[in-house]
Amino acid sequence: MFLRYLDLYDAIEERSLDMLDNSDFADTDIPMEVPLPDRPHLDAGEHEAVKEWVLAVSMDNKVVQKLPTDDRGVFEASLASPGGAAATPCLVSGYPVLGPRIDFARPGMAAIREEWNRLVMVGKMASTAADSGNVQDVLKFASAWGGGAGGGDRGGSAGVAVVGGGAGGTGGAMGFSFN
Repeated sequence: MFLRYLDLYDAIEERSLDMLDNSDFADTDIPMEVPLPDRPHLDAGEHEAVKEWVLAVSMDNKVVQKLPTDDRGVFEASLASPGGAAATPCLVSGYPVLGPRIDFARPGMAAIREEWNRLVMVGKMASTAADSGNVQDVLKFASAWGGGAGGGDRGGSAGVAVVGGGAGGTGGAMGFSFN
């Protein structure tokens, strides 16, 4: 799995995907054919540091060299399910929304409740005003993209509904209430 970085780096250098072994990703929705950038993002020194780390980690017998799977039996980040149905991607993480969720007003827009709450908490716990403002900007954007009020509605629901039970809380950073 970690060796994929080295394979992609070599593919960029060679300007060809022909040498990539995609067998580890056969049962995922990870794209096999991707456009290659003109040059690697990392400079040669940074690449060597990452390469050394990847090679050291890949030799560690304690490191599992297999993609993690979820309750569906597929790669945990895969939106495709064995039956062909596609899961809704989480607005925060991109992972499939399978359990407790927050549905936004725009159809097909949802977040894994734990991920959304974590993002809201980061906004509340930011150590500086600048950090807090950055997280608040992300929350406003995500809410607006999901069809909510985008943060301007300090007292309403911002088009968000919590699904999946559990204790509610207040998403105070955005002014919507999770019931």
